[in-house]
Amino acid sequence: MEQKDLWLTCCQKHDYDYWKGGTYQERLASDKALEACVAEVGQPEIALLMLAGVRVGGTPFLPTRFRWGYGWPYPRLYGELTPSELEQVMKVTEQEQSKL
Repeated sequence: MEQKDLWLTCCQKHDYDYWKGGTYQERLASDKALEACVAEVGQPEIALLMLAGVRVGGTPFLPTRFRWGYGWPYPRLYGELTPSELEQVMKVTEQEQSKL
């Protein structure tokens, strides 16, 4: 509990990727980046557990609120974002950045 913010930045980027969604390869890259980030802050065992958890629990095929592409109505399966979706992502991202 003393280190609850240790890998916070790792999770924030990963959560953003999951919110946005995209292709299977993008998800795999995001999950591997999470694993690497957590390992780099000195928690390689936790990194492996996190990787296993997100690979199993983050599938876009289940209507969970933490699935790949959860920012879109279910079902939003694997696939490249359309130009319209990319525009929506940029608008929301800019709005959130301006709040910081």
